[in-house]
Parts: sequence; C-alpha cells; structure tokens
Amino acid sequence: PSAIRECIEKNCQMDSDGAWRTKSGEKIRAIIAVHLFGLCCDMAALHEISKRFQLDLIEDAAQALGAESPFRGRTTKAGTMGEVGFFSFYPSKNLGAAGDAGMILCRDEPMADKLRAIRNHGMSARGSLGAGGELRYFHHVIGGNFRLDEIQAAILSVKLPFLEKWAADRRAAADFYRAEFVRAELTARIVLPAEPYRDRGLMNHHVYHQYVIRAPMRDALREHLGKREIETAVYYPLGLHEQECFAYLGYNKGDFPETERAARETLALPIYPEISREAQRYVVRAIADFYS
Repeated sequence: PSAIRECIEKNCQMDSDGAWRTKSGEKIRAIIAVHLFGLCCDMAALHEISKRFQLDLIEDAAQALGAESPFRGRTTKAGTMGEVGFFSFYPSKNLGAAGDAGMILCRDEPMADKLRAIRNHGMSARGSLGAGGELRYFHHVIGGNFRLDEIQAAILSVKLPFLEKWAADRRAAADFYRAEFVRAELTARIVLPAEPYRDRGLMNHHVYHQYVIRAPMRDALREHLGKREIETAVYYPLGLHEQECFAYLGYNKGDFPETERAARETLALPIYPEISREAQRYVVRAIADFYS
C-alpha cells in the first residue's frame, strides 16, 4: 500500500476540484485490489489511501471467495470492503460452476441497476413493462450477454454449503506443505506463500486458490516435476507492462524489475481439498531432489 501512495504522490497532482490527475491530465478514478491466489490485500490500508485521494476502491475477488481480512476492527469477507466486488465461478475456482459464471457485489443502487442492464444487452430493469411484467427491448446502455444461467446457479447452490469445509481443507493442506518444506530444509531455497495475517497473530485468512512458491531455476524445476508426473502451473508468465494489449502505455521490459522477477520464479503446486498427505510428501521430496 505504501508504494501505491508514493506512486500517486510522485506521478499525479490534485486539480482545483480536488481530483487527482496524471501528468498528462487524465483523472485517476479507482484502486483495484486483486486478492491474488486466495489471499486478501491489506484492505484497511488501501481504504485509507482511497479516501486520501478520493478514489473508488474496487475488489477483484475472483480467486478469493471466502477469504477474509482485518477491516474496520473486525474480520471481513473479500469482495465486501470496497464499493464493488467481483467474483468468478469459473470451474477451476474454489467454488466453481460447470461453465462460465460470476457475481458482482455493489453498494450503490443506481450502479447496481446499470450493472444489471449491462449484463442483459443493456436492457433497463425499469420503465414500461411487457405482458409478463418485464421491460422488453428498451436499451439505455450498451451491454452484452453476461447473465448467469439457471443451470450454473443451481450447481453453485448445491456446492455452496461445502465452501467453508473446502477452504479449511485447503488451509490444512497448505499447513502440511509448510511443515514438510521446513522439515526438508527447503525454506532457504524457495519462498513459501505469504501469510501476513497469521504473522500478526491472527488466524490464517488465506483460502489457497493456488499454492504458489517462488523458486530459483523455476523452469528447470517445473520440467523436473513434470517428469515425475507432478502437474504445476505458472501464474503469471508476464507482467502487465509486458502484455501486448498494454503496449500503448509506453512501458518497457526492465521498468518493473520485481514484477519481472516474480514472473520468472512463481510456480503453483498441486493443492485441492482432497489432496492426500502422501501426494504432498511426494511433491516435496521431488523438489528436494531437484535442489540436492
């Protein structure tokens, strides 16, 4: 959070209306907090920054359904602390549908009305009604088909009661990984997932959508694990400033060295509620063999 504050103060200035603008004159409007891998950002600190600079605070909680963060004196769920919270129910998520699905939480009723319209081809939920009581074919904004269909909703409703148990099982698996890595004396070679709330003496609020380590010689390690039929994944291979779609922003390779180093080192290990302890020991032994 301190880096965000410093970035705004260094690269932006306040205009006569109190809005903060970039040096090119573009108004900055929001902070987007991405709760990556199942761990909440420091929302209390980000909330203070958003108020300081009069910015909206938006939460990308796609990977963090059920995760929690200390906020305003109590433990609060991911996606409920900002003005808007986004969730994904893609099949690979901790609570996954059978196809594409998602949800938005919103505090502002007019914004909620607009979002409901956008999800349904821009058709308004208010106005003259059709025979069935619904407003038909009146488009006051441009939208698309972003509706959650009934089949996906039914599947999610059946799975939802298991979410807390699955999260607890993931945390138990993460605890076991940590203990095994310590036992194998690997913590000097690899960096384990951060647990900042536990480090502050609070309970672990991580839901471990992924169990991501940072490892030197990541690509060679991944190849080594693959030969032992251990599936891994890389989240993510490029920083945003290296993506072609953001080339217009003018950033170059080397502008964000820590981002680029993380992209070279991060590796997601197998984790899911049903993973066996023997399977986890096998993963840790394979990593120990690589670095021995």
